[in-house]
Amino acid sequence: MTLVSLVLAQCFVMNDPTPGWKQITLPSNAPQLAAPDGYEQFRASDTATVTHELTEILRNSYRSGLGRQTFDFALPTGTKTVTLRFSQPLHSSKVDAVVEGYRGRMSLLDERRMSGSELVLQVPLPEANRAIVTVHYHLRDVPNLDAATVDRHVVPRTSSDFPAQLKLENSLYVRTFGEPLTLCQRPTQAMTVTARGLQEPGVRSASITSTKEPR
Repeated sequence: MTLVSLVLAQCFVMNDPTPGWKQITLPSNAPQLAAPDGYEQFRASDTATVTHELTEILRNSYRSGLGRQTFDFALPTGTKTVTLRFSQPLHSSKVDAVVEGYRGRMSLLDERRMSGSELVLQVPLPEANRAIVTVHYHLRDVPNLDAATVDRHVVPRTSSDFPAQLKLENSLYVRTFGEPLTLCQRPTQAMTVTARGLQEPGVRSASITSTKEPR
């Protein structure tokens, strides 16, 4: 086994099976320790994706003209993508989308025909704080928004959204469900967390024990 494969095979068992946020001090031989997919997790000094859900970002939804429905969203600082999921396909409806910031506005879509039920918007305006999406649904059903999310990229240690107890240097944080968990060196594992998850009170420091076989 090569040195690289030995490093990547470093795994540890977390010794606290209770649910909630856990703080794990990163071992020197596993600085990119991570849980598998399916867990909210982040390393305090590495970039993480924070997801905000519909109830946190939708400001208003209204009929803005004959055959037009408009959705108005508040965008938190650092927004990279806005994803809208409709209850039915848009069936080639025309869609307008603009984002606004303190220096002005930028058009993302201008009467672009969209057929599916999901719309993903990349937000290139760094200071964007608002997104307005209008669907022209003439002779179609009124579009109903099932879900919407905003993703942004932050470094937890320097973000005001993260409480001090979630900012300890050289730490991995994992939101667990109350079952045994094996952590392994995973350099490519996505670090993701929901804004709602960050509001869960209490963080427990958890110890880990090295294990020879990754699970």
